Amino acid sequence: MLPPENILPITAEERHHSFGEVISLSVQNLIAFVSSQRPWLEFLALGSMDLPTSFSSAVSRSKVNLRHFVVNYSLITAASITLFLVSNPTALVTLATFAILWLLLCFCRDHPLVLYGRQVSDKVIFFGLIVGSFWGLWLTHCFFSLVLGVLTGVLLCLVHAVLRNPDDLFVQEEEVVVPSHFLHWS
Repeated sequence: MLPPENILPITAEERHHSFGEVISLSVQNLIAFVSSQRPWLEFLALGSMDLPTSFSSAVSRSKVNLRHFVVNYSLITAASITLFLVSNPTALVTLATFAILWLLLCFCRDHPLVLYGRQVSDKVIFFGLIVGSFWGLWLTHCFFSLVLGVLTGVLLCLVHAVLRNPDDLFVQEEEVVVPSHFLHWS
């Protein structure tokens, strides 16, 4: 049987990564992602909160803030989900397990997953995680609490994204960029 054409051959270096090394690399990537969050004092700057003047202003504010504070908003949504699932510890543990599996196997992996010397396709991993997640939600009867937690977290993030004036965010970024006169013809 010939291997599919879209699967890359496994190099000798990738074959020697143990499951523990893959998890370690994934955890390092997750820590790097979380450490890229913006400071909470910048996020909660009360002096930067005001109502937008129009709908288009609200949309542009939310786009800028959602890009700038993506890690902070992710952490707020995760905390909201956790608060809604605290009443059902089994559901909380099940959901945390699947969240960790999603992070380790899909989002924070640099190398292909190799089991018994064979590369596991990303499609197989993705399908298995989807089926397992729905099975876990069905088994623990926590779907309603999960939806409420997600909706609450997203609503809080959207309210903050609309109310926070991003004008001072650009000033801080311009201070970091050193102007260069490369390709400046005037």
